[in-house]
Formats: sequence, C-alpha cells, structure tokens
Amino acid sequence: MTITLHCPKCKSGAKIGSKECKKCSFKFTPNGRKYRVAVKLANGKRKSKVVNSLNLAKKLEAKLKTESVENGMFNIQKSPNLSDIWSQYLTWAKANKKSWTEDQGRWTHHVKSHLKAMTMDKITARDIEAVLEAMNSTNNRQKKPYAPQTVKHVLILMKRVFNWAIRRDLYHGQNPCLKVKPPKFDNRINKTLSKKDLEKLLSVLDSWENQRGAMVVKFALYTGKRRGEVLSLKWNDIDFENRLMTFHGSTTKNGKSQTLPINNKAYEILLTARELNKNDAVFSSRKGKAYSPNGFHSIWKRIRAKAGVNIRFHDLRHTYASYLASSGKVDIYTLKELLGHSDINMTQRYAHLINGALRKAACVADEVF
Repeated sequence: MTITLHCPKCKSGAKIGSKECKKCSFKFTPNGRKYRVAVKLANGKRKSKVVNSLNLAKKLEAKLKTESVENGMFNIQKSPNLSDIWSQYLTWAKANKKSWTEDQGRWTHHVKSHLKAMTMDKITARDIEAVLEAMNSTNNRQKKPYAPQTVKHVLILMKRVFNWAIRRDLYHGQNPCLKVKPPKFDNRINKTLSKKDLEKLLSVLDSWENQRGAMVVKFALYTGKRRGEVLSLKWNDIDFENRLMTFHGSTTKNGKSQTLPINNKAYEILLTARELNKNDAVFSSRKGKAYSPNGFHSIWKRIRAKAGVNIRFHDLRHTYASYLASSGKVDIYTLKELLGHSDINMTQRYAHLINGALRKAACVADEVF
C-alpha cells in the first residue's frame, strides 16, 4: 500500500514532496495537491483512489488496511528478511555485475553481522549508521578505521540492495539509506609509492623466485592497468608488430574496449612472458593455468611483505598515474585515456600533481632570463 502525489495532467504518480511530475513536468503547488492511495489485492490486482489531502490519504490508507485484511481482500506480505533479499540480489549480481565479488565482500565483512537477522521494515537509518560507525572505530576486523571511501561504498551497496528489492516488488517500505549522509573524503590520491619504496619493490621483484608472478606486478606498475585487466590478457590481445595491446569491455571497469600502445618496459615483460607461457593467457602459473584475481592476491601479499611496502595492488595504478602526472609531460586528457577512465572527473584527482609540474615548468623562465 502506497501514497503518492497524483498528477492531474498525465495521471501518473510522484513521490511525496516532489515539486514537479517527472513524466510531464506538471508543477505541484502547495494548494490543490491531490494524493493517490494504492493497494495491492490478494489476486494481484491493484486498486487506487485519489483524495484532496495527505491527511485524508493517510486515514484512508489505515481504513483500507483494516477492512482489506478483515475481508481477505488485501494481501499483507510479511516484510522479507534482509539476508533473504541479499541472497536473491547476489544471484542477480553474479549474472549482471562484474564487481559482484566486491559487493559480496562488503556484505560479508561489514553488513552481515549487524543486519542479517533483521526484517527490512525494521531496519532504520540509525541501524545503517551503526554499520558505518563500526567501520570508523578501531574495534573492527582490521583494528583501525576504514577509509571514508570504503565506508561510502558500503552505504552505496545497502542503498542499492533496498532499491533493488523495491523495484522488484519484493519490499514495499522505504529505503532507510536515503536518510544517511555519506562520509566525506579527499578524492586526491596520496597512496603512492615513494621513490625509495619503489626501488625496494623493484629490487624484490627482480630477485623474486617466481618470476611469473613478479612480471604481473611489474606489468601493472608500468601500464597502470587494473589487476583484473592484466590477468585477463590473452596473446590474441597483443599486437607485437605494432606494439599495441587491447583490453576488452568484458574486463574493463567501464565496459568499453581499449587499445593502447605498449611502452618499452611493458614490451620487454611481454617478450619474456611469451617464452615462458605457451597457453592462451599472457600471465599464467608454472602449471600453465591463468591467474585469477583472488588467487593472485596471496602472491602479492608475499611480495609486498618482502619489500616492506604496505600498499594494495590497486595502488600500483595510482603510483603509475601519479608519477606520469608529476612528470609534467602528460596532460590530464592523455592520462584519462591511458587509465581508461570514462569520466574526466575521475582523472581530476591527479590534477594537483599536474599543476605542480606546470608550476615548476613555468618557473624555468626565472632561470632562463
């Protein structure tokens, strides 16, 4: 059962508080607003009635609920358990989202222990905030506060799951996440390897016993590509003659294919990999099997521990972008293409580094004249 604003022009409904109808742009004025009360009957059909005030609509809604239940006309469904909806959402996500494993990780590590036993109608904005507050405390699985961006991603996931259930008519209540403000964070990248740490990492990679794994790390560092993009490369994607590599839309984050030139360092790695790996995958284990993103994580953990650098694999990408931006030789739009960003705003996080390089270049005039 729902109450919505009634548009007298196109007869469609709008959310309470809307200023205009999204369908026909009719302006809702404070006076003369009409409200529609809609109910879903046990036979699956819907009935609605339009009234002149919100107060009257609420009274009608309460009356209809009582009468419909007594007469068996209205099918009041028990609000679903969040864990049941999550199971259905995850099945859908596996078939429709490349990043479903990230959703699964956020649910398992942050949401499940707090909300899994609750029905969706009982979950409030305060419950959602409690999940985020736990991530911000030191009393969590990593013993220190999570980054604001990580906290924001968890909030986005919960909001998405509620909306997913509402759109599929699995849940008929409100989305409590809409009342929760996402945490603010500095979008500028600062998790990059210093020159000293970079030298330590490269030294470890050069002497690493498993050069197949070391090549993956080096290739990611020299190209700025994501782990999944690197590990999904096939020899058919490499054009040695023209020094080009293609990343297909099925593996890129924005879903678009991208062909990029291969720099000298990456080219040398590919030549070595071609001698070692005779199967379809560019990077594979000694047994000839392609590395999986999750499977390679254990190799990366050992490498970074040996080098004494506390960074994520994804920070190799940030390091690549930051060093290029700081060089003063790469503009923001070229960097966008190299990184495969769909939106220039994503690349703007490196703009302060480019501006710093430009300022240094401009000051060369002080020395010349």
